[in-house]
Amino acid sequence: MAGSAKPSALLAFSSSAVLALAWLCLGALTRVSAMPSASPDAGTADVAPKAQISSSFGQKGSKICAAWGDGNDPSLANFKTSHVVGLYDWTVQKPSAADSLGFDFWPMLWGGSEDMISAFESTVTAGYGTIILGFNEPNEEGQSNLDPFTAAALWQQYIEPKRSLGYKTCSPAISSRPNGQQWMQEFLQACSGCTIDYQCLHWYDIGFSGLQTYLEENHDTFGLPILLTEFADQDFNSGAQPSLGDVITFMQQALEYFDNTDWILAACPFGILFPQAGVTNNNALQNADGTPTELGTIVINDEY
Repeated sequence: MAGSAKPSALLAFSSSAVLALAWLCLGALTRVSAMPSASPDAGTADVAPKAQISSSFGQKGSKICAAWGDGNDPSLANFKTSHVVGLYDWTVQKPSAADSLGFDFWPMLWGGSEDMISAFESTVTAGYGTIILGFNEPNEEGQSNLDPFTAAALWQQYIEPKRSLGYKTCSPAISSRPNGQQWMQEFLQACSGCTIDYQCLHWYDIGFSGLQTYLEENHDTFGLPILLTEFADQDFNSGAQPSLGDVITFMQQALEYFDNTDWILAACPFGILFPQAGVTNNNALQNADGTPTELGTIVINDEY
């Protein structure tokens, strides 16, 4: 999602067994790193300072990230706890208080337009952020809408070179539409020489069991640590929406699962913004006065 765009969400599919077999054939074609790599500039002189990923990143009790939509609003301070480490806003524009509040900022190259690329190139410098997030739902026509081959070419030209500045990289964030995993397979095959530390994922549907299945299918297929950069207990298939109580139960189950799953490094519920957009008010994390809702309080305090 970006700005007023609505998140796209359809049911995840369960064809990971077939995809996993195809994935085994890609190892020689794409260099995918699931482990931290040595700094390419170690020991050199006159290198700009590089931002360091927080030591608590990915650790149990510190896996919440903020999908933030309120720009430089000072209410950002209401959502910083020891449990909330990462912060992104679907752009490269870092909220003014992000550093002083202690967030790890994750700039995103949302899509392939000239203005986005220009802003990315000029803004994402050494020390500005820690993890670059890839394209937003490229398998969705209403989002960045990139074919895997164009996305791979853009990654090779603009994202991969930023690694020399100290950045880690997270894959394009596919939606849970059934075409997402196939899109990712084709992207990785096309992206020769690309280095991807984490897989970014989005998920919208009803019930924790569906989320768990989706995450495990992707991890079994691609074998990368996961940053779940958008998710909500929300139906986009014309079904009944969950009650607030249902959403809270879902979130508590999810938070416990994240904390106890070592390959899930971060999860950003959608979204910290007011007025709420794209999902029902039962999923809202922020009140009109900038304070956390009941659900938002549960999230930022990792309560389950």
